[in-house]
Amino acid sequence: MRTMWWGLVDSWEQLRERVDQWVLGEKHALYGVAACRIGTALSVFGLLLANLTSRDLWVGQASIWAEPARAVSQFPELAVLHNVSSDVLTVVYTLTMLGSIALALGWHTKAANVVTFVGFIAIVAQNPVVGGQSDNLVRLTLLWLFLMRTSERWSLDARRRTRIREGGRKGHAWDEEILPRWLSTSLHNLAFLGLAAQTVLVYMAAGLDKVSQHAWQHGTALYYTMQLPEYRPFPWLSDLLSSSRVVLALVTYTVLLVQLFFAPLLLNPISRRVLLIFAVGVNVIFAVLFAAPWSSLAVIAVTGLFVSTATWEALDDRVRDVAGPPVDWLAEKGGGVFYFGDLLRHRFVLPVYDWVRFTIFRR
Repeated sequence: MRTMWWGLVDSWEQLRERVDQWVLGEKHALYGVAACRIGTALSVFGLLLANLTSRDLWVGQASIWAEPARAVSQFPELAVLHNVSSDVLTVVYTLTMLGSIALALGWHTKAANVVTFVGFIAIVAQNPVVGGQSDNLVRLTLLWLFLMRTSERWSLDARRRTRIREGGRKGHAWDEEILPRWLSTSLHNLAFLGLAAQTVLVYMAAGLDKVSQHAWQHGTALYYTMQLPEYRPFPWLSDLLSSSRVVLALVTYTVLLVQLFFAPLLLNPISRRVLLIFAVGVNVIFAVLFAAPWSSLAVIAVTGLFVSTATWEALDDRVRDVAGPPVDWLAEKGGGVFYFGDLLRHRFVLPVYDWVRFTIFRR
């Protein structure tokens, strides 16, 4: 009995040491969270860009038609841009788009994450009528990403830090980790687990919701959806697919199997690879058939968290081999453009600025 007790104690100690090592040892899935950062930021930018010309009707002063829905909504952030002028809305809208671009590029990533997160909530939450579950996914993803070190790979911040280290120069505050290493590492890894768990729950909840509906039980959900005008960006493609019962059955079963069994299929390396391929394929189908590219991109972004680091590294090496020469050429040409811009600034802009400051505005 005593031997069994000490065996349990040893097993518990070993488990705790492994958990501590995983949480505090090193940051995990750096490529995966970088890909998630890029995909989520592009989904925000694409959504805002697609609705740029209709922003007043969507969330501005012309969206008075959504007042009944706002009155019964329980979200407190609805008042952030409520009844603001078109100019204020345009400023917030533009800043959010710029923040999403900076987040995708990894330029001052933490600040860009905050701007994108706050701006996205302020804009999208203004009209609960046109909102969807993908909006909730994006806002939660942005919140989890803020706790992670998403700029360690595929970012301008990482490139700047590398140049600072190679040049032996001291970087700015935003180039270094302000928090202690153990705290930054644990926050990153725990946030990664939280976002991964959220993604699993999103897939499973979507699958359970579908199987509870009569249309999905009888295999007619996709057919009826493709007959709606707002979900027919390519009518000829919708008609082609909806005319085949075999195709509809295959797509229906694929969607349900991927969403319902997302969690258990992740446990095996082989089934995980197959699952991720089909999961991305399902979201691409939804993006093309149902005119939902940005919500599908947001789901694909979080799905990329489950791609192994080895796969991301191999893909990174392959892309660098193919795109390396064109990128180097563009960087060389871009350096000339920036040099010309600096020359203009020093030769013309600054002298004019000094002249105006010391003559017109001199006291």
